[in-house]
Amino acid sequence: MKKALLVFCSFCALVFSGCNSIGDKDTLVARVNGEPIFKEDYAFMMRVGNIVPNTEQMRKASSSLFSRKALYTVALQKNPELKEQLAAHNEALENYLLTFVYQRLYTMDRLMYTDDELAFYYDKHRDQFADSLSYMNLRDKVADAKYIESNYDSLKSYAFLHRSLDDSTGEVKITYDIKERFVSDHRQRIVRETGPALLKKYNIQETEIQMPSADAYYENHKNLYMTPGGFVVYHVESADSAKLAKRFKGKKMDLKAFMKIASKFSENKDTKAAKGFVGKVVHGHPLPYGIGFVPNMFVALDTLKDGAISSVIKSESTGRYHVFYRESVVQPEQKPLDRVRKSIEHDLATTANYELDSNYVLVTKNGEPAIREKDVLAVYNDNGMMVRSRRTHDQVVKSLALQLAFAAEAREVGLDHTWEYRALKRQSDVDYIIKMYRMKVLNHIVVPEDSLKALYERMGNPAHPTLTYEQSRSELSDWFEIPENLMKRTYYYAEEDYLPKTYEEAKNQVFETAYLVFRSGRWDKEVVTSWGTAKVDLFADNITLLPQEWSVEFAMKSADSLYTQAKSLEKAYLAWSGIRERYVDIDSVAKKATFELAHVYSDREEYDKAQREYRAFYRTWPDSPDAEKAMFSRGFILNENLHKDAEALKVFEEFKKLYPKSDLTESVDWLVQNIKSNGKLADDLMKKIEAEE
Repeated sequence: MKKALLVFCSFCALVFSGCNSIGDKDTLVARVNGEPIFKEDYAFMMRVGNIVPNTEQMRKASSSLFSRKALYTVALQKNPELKEQLAAHNEALENYLLTFVYQRLYTMDRLMYTDDELAFYYDKHRDQFADSLSYMNLRDKVADAKYIESNYDSLKSYAFLHRSLDDSTGEVKITYDIKERFVSDHRQRIVRETGPALLKKYNIQETEIQMPSADAYYENHKNLYMTPGGFVVYHVESADSAKLAKRFKGKKMDLKAFMKIASKFSENKDTKAAKGFVGKVVHGHPLPYGIGFVPNMFVALDTLKDGAISSVIKSESTGRYHVFYRESVVQPEQKPLDRVRKSIEHDLATTANYELDSNYVLVTKNGEPAIREKDVLAVYNDNGMMVRSRRTHDQVVKSLALQLAFAAEAREVGLDHTWEYRALKRQSDVDYIIKMYRMKVLNHIVVPEDSLKALYERMGNPAHPTLTYEQSRSELSDWFEIPENLMKRTYYYAEEDYLPKTYEEAKNQVFETAYLVFRSGRWDKEVVTSWGTAKVDLFADNITLLPQEWSVEFAMKSADSLYTQAKSLEKAYLAWSGIRERYVDIDSVAKKATFELAHVYSDREEYDKAQREYRAFYRTWPDSPDAEKAMFSRGFILNENLHKDAEALKVFEEFKKLYPKSDLTESVDWLVQNIKSNGKLADDLMKKIEAEE
């Protein structure tokens, strides 16, 4: 295996050859781990991404093309079962891909001309087009020019209809603006008319979906027609949360004792007279007596038993604080059908979701089943964030019907044999495999099942307490795997957000943030490693190659040179951030990256982030030789740049205790004295320097 390389190409020469503006797009230009990359892959990338040759944008796009191809091959090598999934996915996706080629490239881009026709026109009229751009960047403009030339009489009529009535000469002028509008109107007409025309041409129709009766729907969905549940509660209200907490701290009390406190100390005069009695309160409704919305109360009381009291809870409506006593539960009750019939009938006519068998026929072609409910379900599964509503279902069905029509027409005109379709299909294959592989990497489980179950029984899901064991397995595995340095760094970087909890007390809360960073780094490492070990074979002389990251040592050396030599702070920040996330399991690397990031933040004058990183460094690695430098740097920034003198003093006092023999002690003493003198020491020093000058 050779060191992986980042591709930078002279793309005009690579993608297009000689006088012919297209060249042989099926020409092989490279292989990555044996997988081919063709000229047409570059041409497609340029056209769809509107990427200009010989630019930084093109260099990045090319890098992505090669590195994603490497990741694709690694994914298939490690997970051979993905090949079968890809085959099934491609079968379901074929209509979508053909629709994209037909709509985006054939009609909108090429105005239904062939690529050869446009290339010939371009070669014949090169003087009409910008020299700095390639044919692929100009293809839509070439199509515009050819359409105008082929329909010049229609253009004149269009110009006459849109002439300026203020022009006294009455002359018909064919301006650049008129040409633009003429072609734009043609494109809009294609968009407006093509879909319905093709649905009619191929006899594609949606079937009518029969909804159940109100009685049947009610019987199957009784759980939807319940009165809201709730509690019977008492409360004590106060504007002072600390004072309120103190009244209940460590106290176990029955209702009589709670009522006594309420009648004596509650600041809600309406309920104070009733010894804190609020009464029945139900989910989703504000509480009476001016208490307002307190959604956290329901969450808290759900976890308690009758006769228990809540912690201090803030009302979202008033900002005042409450402690609640749960007397009893109010159980939901079934609403009778007669009470909800009109509501059900309205829902069935408008918003109630369909409940169909997976083989239910939704669309026919020439009277034969073409799209079934299972096709809609497949769309839902591929788009996990899609809301499964009736409206969404209708939109998906219409979209699938149109795709069916456009795909049929695409095959009719031979688009399934074009270089564009081949390139799009290869890109789609890569995208799908990487998507599936990413899910595997992010959610991998390496911890034995019995250990996961024991952890769940002891503490539940540390990041999402409401999830079941099966839903929590990957996060439980992350709890075992996540490096301690990441957990501590997360806590100490944002220590103010976790206080008064110590690191140990806040571990679950810290994990909520840290495990996402851990997963992101795990995926990033997979991406970089797959490209860093890729075997690249090149078959074009005009491809220039730059070295790419192939080891952690190489990555650190490159990042260090960006900071110390090139002084490219933004690139250094990105490099060190990536290294820290990717190699977080190597403690020495995470330590080095954190220290360097603190320096970078300081040089970028992002002083709050810098002092946070310095604090995270010396708290996470207190035995490091650089810990005292980090602590000094933090104190200096707090004092000099952020003007937080009280915090700076605490840091410097701690420094003197921890490092009494440090070479920086004299500087620390001076800074402490200056802070205590309210800056007078520094002012006197400046005056002395100015006098000497």
